[in-house]
Amino acid sequence: MNEQDYIERLKIENKLLQDQLDKINKGKLKKRRFRWWLLKKSSVPIFGTRLKRSISNAINEYKEYKTVSVDTVSDVSSSVIWRITRIGLFAFMVAGIPAAVLIFQTKLLMNQNKLITSQNNLVEADRRSSLVFVMGDVLADLNEELKYKGSGGRNISRTLEARIIGLCMAMKPYRYIDDGKLIEKPISPERGQLLFTILKSDLGSESSQDILNSADFNYTNLRKVNLGRGANLKYVRLDYSDLTEAQMPAANLERSELKEAQMSKINLSDAILKRARLNNANLRKAELLSADLTNANLYGADLTDADLSEATLWGTKLENANLTNVILDNAIVDRQDWIDHIDSLGIEGAGEIEDRYRVKKQGKQQFIIVARK
Repeated sequence: MNEQDYIERLKIENKLLQDQLDKINKGKLKKRRFRWWLLKKSSVPIFGTRLKRSISNAINEYKEYKTVSVDTVSDVSSSVIWRITRIGLFAFMVAGIPAAVLIFQTKLLMNQNKLITSQNNLVEADRRSSLVFVMGDVLADLNEELKYKGSGGRNISRTLEARIIGLCMAMKPYRYIDDGKLIEKPISPERGQLLFTILKSDLGSESSQDILNSADFNYTNLRKVNLGRGANLKYVRLDYSDLTEAQMPAANLERSELKEAQMSKINLSDAILKRARLNNANLRKAELLSADLTNANLYGADLTDADLSEATLWGTKLENANLTNVILDNAIVDRQDWIDHIDSLGIEGAGEIEDRYRVKKQGKQQFIIVARK
């Protein structure tokens, strides 16, 4: 290869390399232009026209005068604050939409759960109420056994007693719809019907006591029931039951269980409540005239506006009870310092009792509460 050919070949290779280099530079220039175009287009939504214009003015001013005026800096600062506020508001709106949807979905879910709970309670109520037909058969047998028995011997067979007790156990409390809405706490209307029927059937004392001793009448609905005078409920278990406005004068409730029972406006005048457990019972506006509450447990009971005139309060436990506006005219107590004693226990309403009443000795170991003149 002579020198001329070698030079020609170098020229060709140099041209190829130059073409490749031009191609690479052209590609880089194209990418740079694209990035600049993308930045330019995206700067408007990101920075906004106002902020972009302010920054551009500041750069041009610096290029021309090698300094930036206070007005230009203020314009850039205000544009930045304005843009941040706009972006924050937009972000808040964007975030608020899914949050609102989530809250709406949660509310719908809660309503659905409430409807499911109501439906389940209604199904349970329907199942429980079916026991009324069983009760009808049991009461028919009760009527058959008592049909030919006189007033002197009205005890029933042990088998029928067991059926009544078993029926009472099956009548579990439940929630049901009353006045268009689901009641808050479970209760059993069927137990109330059964207990009312037993008491009105004038059973013999032996059978009646066997049933009351063994049957579970807790959560019984006896609201506004009239049991007449002298109903025998000795040893009955009526915890959490509803006896609001019930008429039970002279009832025998000795050693009965009435924990947290609803007994507002109940009539228990002349009733026997010896050693009855009335812990946290609601006895607001209850009529307890001449009631015997000897050694009864009224811990935490609400006796606001209750009438305890001539009631016997020997050894009655009243810790944490509410005696606001209670009437105690001629109530019988077991100690001379009874008013000071309940005041020392911190019983609500004790101060008012001290202002209205005093203790008067009557007999050797008997004291009565009389009004101050």
